Amino acid sequence: MASQPPRVSVLMTTYNGARTIGDSIASVLAQSFRDFELVVVDDCSSDNTPAILAGISDPRVRVLRPDRNLGVVGARNFGFTACRGDYLAAHDHDDLSRPERFAQQVALLDSTPGVVLAATEVTLESDGRLSRSGHAADGSALAMRWLLLVDNPLTWSSVMMRTDAVRRSGAFVRPDYELSDDFDLYHRLLSTGDIVRLPAQLTVYRWHATNTARAGRETLLANAVKVLRAAYAEWLGNDAEDAAQLVVRHLSHRTPVPDSTILNQLGSYLERLLNGFCTAHGLAAPERTQVAALAGKVWWGAVRASVRTGNPNLARTFRDWPGLVAAFQPRVTDRAVSVAIGGARRLLPDRTRQG
Repeated sequence: MASQPPRVSVLMTTYNGARTIGDSIASVLAQSFRDFELVVVDDCSSDNTPAILAGISDPRVRVLRPDRNLGVVGARNFGFTACRGDYLAAHDHDDLSRPERFAQQVALLDSTPGVVLAATEVTLESDGRLSRSGHAADGSALAMRWLLLVDNPLTWSSVMMRTDAVRRSGAFVRPDYELSDDFDLYHRLLSTGDIVRLPAQLTVYRWHATNTARAGRETLLANAVKVLRAAYAEWLGNDAEDAAQLVVRHLSHRTPVPDSTILNQLGSYLERLLNGFCTAHGLAAPERTQVAALAGKVWWGAVRASVRTGNPNLARTFRDWPGLVAAFQPRVTDRAVSVAIGGARRLLPDRTRQG
């Protein structure tokens, strides 16, 4: 162990990650920014992971092995206690970092004391095919505060945060928010400073059937609801639970809304959240317009998904909430195509439409 702590600690946990961990670690070691340590927690792997880790001779790599399997949250907390850097970079064992990722994040955190977490945009990789994430283009501090109320606009393997801010937030990741533990952490960090996302695609998120989030969908949804219910309480009161359920299901996880009643309820909650957010943060007109445009785009996304599943008449619902449409209008072609697709799917048998 070096006597001088590194600027950055990179935390990677793994369980039976032999298929991908070699490439993942190689992408970390190839960073142009060199002052880091890589703390790898091997959570009692039973495959070839220990042998792969044993074959890495770089002195910046530290491998920790608990005496029992701790699970993802437990392993992250176990590793966090060993991290010594001013900044903490997250990195899953199956994702990749572009060579300039750490350099750009460190530069931003060094120059902007009010920012406690800097993420990057990501490229999605699935079966060898690359695509964009679909995140909103705006990664500013104000946009992140708003978007974290309606979605998770951050990818875990892309984030770098101030270690002292994590400690001030009360905990690293909490077991009772399993699979949404990162989402919970982001919300707690907002009480200590700003979160931003760099526009450059400096992280590759590799999407596959064994991703933890895909395997535990219902747990993830339930714990995301817990996070948002607390965030909404000030503005929505007794409606916070119902609003969080609808937002997580239909905005964050993109499940199409089935009927006009639920869609209008979602629109009502979203408009109330927008008004509460803008008032609470004392936003001037330009900032309110910025947030309203983001809210309108999210609202159109929910309407669009419902229309395209076979409910073309729901397109008119978009205009029922003037606060959500004042700063954003969908393209005429997008609206027309969505209605056409919805009309065509309405004629299909229900089983085909749902598929």
